[in-house]
Amino acid sequence: MNSYPTLVDKLYELQSNLPNEIFLRQPYGDQWKGFTYNEVITEALRLVSGMKASGLQRGDKVGIYSKNCYQWIIAEAAIMLGGFITVPYYASLTGDSLKKVIELSGIKFLFVGKLDNWENTKNAIPYDMPIVKFYPYKGSAEVDRGIDWDDFIKDQQADTENFRPSLDDTWAIFFTSGTTGVPKGVVVPYAAPANLWIQQGAKHHSFTMTDPGKNTFISYLPLNHIAEQSLVVTGSIYHEGQVSFVESLYTFAKNMADVQPSIFLGVPNIWNKLMQGVIKKTPQLDALLRMPKAAEKVKEKIRMAIGLNNSKLVISGASALPSSTIKWFQKIGVYIQETYGMTEAIGLVILQPSNDIRFDSTGKCLEEGQIKINLDNNEVLVKNSWMFTEYYNEPELTAACFTEDGFYKTGDTGVLDVDGYLTIKGRVKDTFKTAKGLFIVPAPIENRFASNELIEQICVVGLELPRPIGLIKLSQLSKTLSMEEIKDSLMATLNKVNNQLQIYERLNKLVVISDDWTLESGILTPTNKIKRNIIQETYKELYEKWYESANKFVLA
Repeated sequence: MNSYPTLVDKLYELQSNLPNEIFLRQPYGDQWKGFTYNEVITEALRLVSGMKASGLQRGDKVGIYSKNCYQWIIAEAAIMLGGFITVPYYASLTGDSLKKVIELSGIKFLFVGKLDNWENTKNAIPYDMPIVKFYPYKGSAEVDRGIDWDDFIKDQQADTENFRPSLDDTWAIFFTSGTTGVPKGVVVPYAAPANLWIQQGAKHHSFTMTDPGKNTFISYLPLNHIAEQSLVVTGSIYHEGQVSFVESLYTFAKNMADVQPSIFLGVPNIWNKLMQGVIKKTPQLDALLRMPKAAEKVKEKIRMAIGLNNSKLVISGASALPSSTIKWFQKIGVYIQETYGMTEAIGLVILQPSNDIRFDSTGKCLEEGQIKINLDNNEVLVKNSWMFTEYYNEPELTAACFTEDGFYKTGDTGVLDVDGYLTIKGRVKDTFKTAKGLFIVPAPIENRFASNELIEQICVVGLELPRPIGLIKLSQLSKTLSMEEIKDSLMATLNKVNNQLQIYERLNKLVVISDDWTLESGILTPTNKIKRNIIQETYKELYEKWYESANKFVLA
């Protein structure tokens, strides 16, 4: 392991060996602006000089608060090259949440960039915090504090210290989204990405990378999230990749089609939108695919339209993807490999083998990792060489999350089959007991509703009720239908799902919630996960009333 290069080593290597190759690409309408490895590293080293002149010392923590753009990566490169520690924040955080993570992390310097809202969050940042702000982007909020990027570096030469961290040094602190309460700062060493991409990348056949220099990535999921960091940032650096950014939510489809990335990470919501978009535009798809002479051309045309015609490694993560969706994409020649991971293991523990994808399973443990199930509560336990070192300033919490033999307690329940394939069942703490004394695991039940596109979110609840009920937030698509049509669709799905469940698991009814489930309301995390404890606090007094309703479809 001692011979593995760190991310910093690789950045200098890329600047030296491939100075004129394009590393980052930023869209501006129909135009793309490219930045070479030499331009990126030189700009980053000028930022290093500026940060040192501002008083920063090696090991100080530096925050990044922005949506994805090329300056995000340059800022992160500068933090690494200067011997500082990256602490990234969700651009969608509310003021109170941003204030909390800034206080928890103890940063001494902050990059502020592409944001939808600045007025409601700027007061969360200490007034004396040094801020460097990115260039203004079309449609983004105007940041009225800090020094402009160009002004900050205009008198600075590239830093010449040539700092090289050790693999044991801290690379970054990633804050969890706070699904179960206060966000935790996950401390990740440089060894973690090195071990994942060099040790595992050389051994695991499912890391289907193209030749060095020909790997193309598109960055649209939040860059402060471990999955985007692990795959896009560290993957592009270790495998000489080119990263293109999405300009906005509204240009996602166009940017994807322009880039045709060879490496792509999607979440279930993205896969569903891509699939539904094709079905809507090509209702006769199944018939066309049954025509031997037309099928291959049709598949290629669809892959080109959605931006996946050059894809080599296609990954889905965050939550379970319905097997029906995976099978649909296989019909058009896109083979999605599901993953399972967590921030503490830089996003990757389990991966579907590319040559043996099994439906309704998350995949197999990577070769150098270990996984086992705690027989007492069915909790998934993992151990590998790319694990985090600690929760920042939380020694007791850190100690409590490991077993005596060094396995990390994931908090997820699961089952391993005889071939080593893992199926995630739910969260240990999400399991609840009905009034009949029977335990309900919500996640597998909720996942069965994923095929109904009228459902944006579903939360299965029912602590101390005779049977569980489902709370539903409708999607935007539902606004095009009458309430009777919505009811018919949801009841059909409910009947189908209930027929697949044990009697005690079957939902008594569906309750359509009119309240907003948003980040601002406190019910969703920045990654759009439901905070079940908040759902319980908000609606528990109504459970019995809803349950006693004579209708199986309740409007609340």
